[in-house]
Amino acid sequence: MKALRLILFGVVLALFVLFSFSNWVRVPVVLPDGTTVSVFLPIVVIVAFVLGWLPTLLLHVASRASWRRRAARTDRLLEDALSTGTRVVPAAGPLPVGAHVQPTVFPPPGI
Repeated sequence: MKALRLILFGVVLALFVLFSFSNWVRVPVVLPDGTTVSVFLPIVVIVAFVLGWLPTLLLHVASRASWRRRAARTDRLLEDALSTGTRVVPAAGPLPVGAHVQPTVFPPPGI
C-alpha cells in the first residue's frame, strides 16, 4: 500500500511540475483589503490546495486521537475486569452489519 501511495504521489508531483512549467505566468490576486497582488499561477494552486486540505487533515488527526483514547480506555476496562475475575458481558448496542434477529413472539393472553 505504501508503494502504491508513493507511485501515486510521484505521478501527481510530476503532473504538477509539468503544469507549473507550462503555466508559469503571473495572475492578479485580489486580497480581502482590496489590494491586488501579482502572483505566479503555480503558487496560487499550491496555496489553494493547502487551504482545502488542511481542515480535512486536522479533522482526521482529531478523530484518530479520539479513537485512540477510546480504544485505550476499553483496553484498560477489559484488563481491570479480567484481573479481578469479573465476567465481561458485551453491552447492548447496534447489531453488526448483516446480522438478523428473530423477533420474540408472545402468545396472546388467555391461550
